[in-house]
Amino acid sequence: MNELSTPKKTTRLISLDAFRGITIAGMILVNNPGSWSAIYPPLGHAKWHGWTPTDFIFPFFLFIVGVAIVYAFANRKDSGASTLSIYLKIAKRTVLLFGIGLYLTAFKGIPQPALQILGSLFLICLTLYFIAKFATTLPRSEQYRKILLTSMKFIALLLAFSALIGVDFAHLRIPGVLQRIAVTYAVASLIALHTNVKGQVIISVALLALYWLVMKLVPVPGWGAGMLDLIVDPVTNQAQMGNLAWWLDSKLLAGHTWSGAPAAGFDPEGILSTIPAIVTVLFGVLTAHWLKTDRHDYEKVTGLFVYGIIGLVVGIILDIWFPINKNLWSPSYTVFMGGMALLFLGMCYWLIDIQGYKTWTKPFIIFGSNAIAVYSLSSLTARALIFWWKVPGPEGTPIALKTYLYQHFFQPLASPVNASLIWALSYVFCWYIFVWVLFKKRIFIKI
Repeated sequence: MNELSTPKKTTRLISLDAFRGITIAGMILVNNPGSWSAIYPPLGHAKWHGWTPTDFIFPFFLFIVGVAIVYAFANRKDSGASTLSIYLKIAKRTVLLFGIGLYLTAFKGIPQPALQILGSLFLICLTLYFIAKFATTLPRSEQYRKILLTSMKFIALLLAFSALIGVDFAHLRIPGVLQRIAVTYAVASLIALHTNVKGQVIISVALLALYWLVMKLVPVPGWGAGMLDLIVDPVTNQAQMGNLAWWLDSKLLAGHTWSGAPAAGFDPEGILSTIPAIVTVLFGVLTAHWLKTDRHDYEKVTGLFVYGIIGLVVGIILDIWFPINKNLWSPSYTVFMGGMALLFLGMCYWLIDIQGYKTWTKPFIIFGSNAIAVYSLSSLTARALIFWWKVPGPEGTPIALKTYLYQHFFQPLASPVNASLIWALSYVFCWYIFVWVLFKKRIFIKI
């Protein structure tokens, strides 16, 4: 470790990059156990009210999105970018994030005919590309390479979109993680562009108050107002809920919500709960303003710790009237997790940017350098391992490749929960190798 005796000013906060990488690695870890029936409790979400360490991850990432908004806009303005170009950048990123999220939800594999035809064409173009690349004496080899590279990109797009053939769009889940990131990013970006710190604080409080009031006071047909608990029917053993967020999702997104939600018709990334999620991004925006001031590093980190503790205390107090709940993204959850994010960032800031302990951060900086790309590709691969890639099972019936690999190579290693954790850690390590190669090649996939 490289320990520095005095604070060192840098143009880039390594702690933010490490924070982002830790969050992405955590996302991949908790989303990919070997078996969902065998996980350690801290690596699963809270069933309803309450929280686990896993419930930190999504709000942490939204918080980081907010921090990045301020730094990105400052860089664009410093480079002379117009307001219109910033609007277009926001719109493009929003559409791409939302579209990628929908694609990940829809993906269940590429049809065999398309794979055979388009895959063969891609390999032919790839072979010719390398022939043209090394045949420097070939006339117009540079033009051939460009044509072949363009052809490969076009074929790859056709392959990707062929996976949408046969998708049941009538029941496709519309909300999702990337979709929520897209919407909250867009709204928070516009707020950040057109308001100052005071305005952003007022809007944050107003959005949380609005969400609190409608969830508590607006009556839901058949349930009344303020119903926040999850009810399990003792006869059918089916979970039911009567809150306004569930009711809106079940009506406006009927057939397009998550099948694994705590109750039918509800979605944890649904419409109404996106309102307080916007505030989580705004907390990141406000934090970035604090970090960009000319205050001394020790004053900045003290502020992070003080506001973080205030967030925890206020969140716990609010929990008395509106329980901490990730599924509902309750105001208490929003403030509590905002406090947690500030404390975690403060710890990283003190260790890395002030004390200079940077060596351990390298793997996480590498993860964070292609954050959205590695999250998307790891999610796509996970779905391919389950829905697309099949192998013959014990009785000759096809089973998912993930099931085969897990049962044959991981289950024999340890107890069920440890084998499941080993799979998850192995999956994270595989993707670390991938992003490490991109990092070494200086390839950064931006959206």
